[in-house]
Amino acid sequence: MTLMRNFLRVLLIGLITTTASQSLASDVWRHGEFRGTVVLTVTENVGLPTRGGSSEDVDKFFVFNDIAFDKAAQFDAAALQALPQVMVNADFPKGGKVYQFEGPLLKDVLESVRATGETVTIRALDGYAVEIPLADAYAAGAIVALKREGIPFAIGDFGPTHVVFPRADRADLADMPDDWWVWSIYHIHVE
Repeated sequence: MTLMRNFLRVLLIGLITTTASQSLASDVWRHGEFRGTVVLTVTENVGLPTRGGSSEDVDKFFVFNDIAFDKAAQFDAAALQALPQVMVNADFPKGGKVYQFEGPLLKDVLESVRATGETVTIRALDGYAVEIPLADAYAAGAIVALKREGIPFAIGDFGPTHVVFPRADRADLADMPDDWWVWSIYHIHVE
């Protein structure tokens, strides 16, 4: 009988400890403690934020670019790579050589953090920003490219991420201008 009580006591303590540890790990991850270098931040209408609002003390680059937010979802390269990956062929710049680009669909990135809205403003490190109707971006097959020809982007080329459309794969996109093809993306604002 004593052996059974000890077994049940150990089992109960183990269950409580495991549950508490999982909850704590989940809360810590949600606040960004366990992550690699953040390469993309999604702000505004985010249902699953991984961090709180912007801070003048910490978020110097956002502050410099007049970006403030109440909550955000952050992605490191591993988080973006964990989403389903697609490969598309596109000429970029328009009329140039066709390359193969790889990354998750923009739709999958936004849905993974329950971001909803009508438009996205995609912002590059150099300050270039473009507002795109979300339905149009989805219909055109926008991807958040992480690689070109199998080689990951880097800061200084088109990285850390680049919005790409399958222009060489779809005849309906053949005349699409480069305006929405934002490279060196670090921020997507969803409204």
